[in-house]
Amino acid sequence: MFGKKFSFTRNTAPALSFIADGTMLTGNIEFSGDVLIGGEVQGQILSQANIIVEKTGRIHGEIKCREFIIDGYFKGRLICERLIIQSRGIVDGDVACTSMQINEGGQFIGLRIKEDHQTIHAHSLPSTTSANVLLSPNQDN
Repeated sequence: MFGKKFSFTRNTAPALSFIADGTMLTGNIEFSGDVLIGGEVQGQILSQANIIVEKTGRIHGEIKCREFIIDGYFKGRLICERLIIQSRGIVDGDVACTSMQINEGGQFIGLRIKEDHQTIHAHSLPSTTSANVLLSPNQDN
């Protein structure tokens, strides 16, 4: 009994990240797990999992994720496997996805390209330096 070695295994599922209402983030953000956004984000978001935008959430920029569920506002470019626009959700921009669902009251304004899973994973967002140039409107060229 005392000779046994116990090893504790850590749960390998990534933790949920939360950006609360009243918080504003600007720049390039990467997440390994799910993200819940209630605040405002301007820039580029890359998630290996799902992004959920609450009714108070606002995003301006580019996103690549597995599933994007929105009840708030998104403007920009979106690459995902599955898009779900909830009853108060608004998506304004270019979307590349394999499936799309718009609940009653939800709005989609823009262009959608239907892709298969393999093509979705081949898409990439611009490099960090390119995104920083695009996100700096006050910078002299």
